[in-house]
Amino acid sequence: MSPSSLSGFSPAETARYTEEMLGSLSRIALRQGQSLLAHLLELAAVEAKIQGTHVAHDTELPG
Repeated sequence: MSPSSLSGFSPAETARYTEEMLGSLSRIALRQGQSLLAHLLELAAVEAKIQGTHVAHDTELPG
């Protein structure tokens, strides 16, 4: 998914995609012995997951 193709997705969908990509990058960094980078990427993935959850709840209609 290229950045220009993200325009058709909701904020929650792009947050989930970002979470997946950051998780993959974190695993790559860990395999390469870059533990600090892996940790920072994992933190960013957690934040993306939180953002995706908040955005999804913000768009739901009450009731």
